[in-house]
Amino acid sequence: MRERPGSGPKRLLRDERGVSVTVGYVLTLAIGAILLSGVVIGIGGVLDAQTDRAVRGDLSVLGQTAAANVESADRLARAAETDRSSAIDTMNASVSVAVDLPDRAAGVPYRIAVDDDAVTVRTDRLEATMEIPHAARTNVTPTSVRGGPIRIEYERGDAGPGNLTVVER
Repeated sequence: MRERPGSGPKRLLRDERGVSVTVGYVLTLAIGAILLSGVVIGIGGVLDAQTDRAVRGDLSVLGQTAAANVESADRLARAAETDRSSAIDTMNASVSVAVDLPDRAAGVPYRIAVDDDAVTVRTDRLEATMEIPHAARTNVTPTSVRGGPIRIEYERGDAGPGNLTVVER
C-alpha cells in the first residue's frame, strides 16, 4: 500500500482542525465556571448582610416586647402595693407576667439581660446587640436569661421593697 502525498504522521502533526473545537469547548467551560463562581461569591455577601439585618430587626422587636412587659409588670406591682397599703390584713404583694418570646431570632439563639435601666438582647453567633431602655420605677434585679418564654415576677413581703425579677419559664 502506498501512502498518498501529504498523509501519514507528518500530516497529523500539522493538522489543527480538531484543536479549535476542543479549545473552544474548554474555554467556554472555563469562562462559565468563572462567571458562576463570581455570582456565587457576590450573592454570598448579600445574604450575609441580609441575615445580619434580619437578626438585628428581630432583636429590636424582642427587646421592645420585653421592655414593654417589664413596664407592665412595674405598673401592676405599683398597683398591688397601693392595694396592699389600703387593705387591712395583707402581708404580701405579688405579680407575675408571662411573656411568650421565640427561642431564636432569625434562626439564631439569643440572650436577654435586664437591669434597672434597660433590656439588652444579644446573640453570640453574629455579635449583634440591641439595648432598649425601659421606664420601670420599681427596682429590677439584674438578670440574664436565655431567649424564649420568660416570666417577670414581683414579690414583696414585710421585709422591704420588692424587686422585679426576670426568670425563664
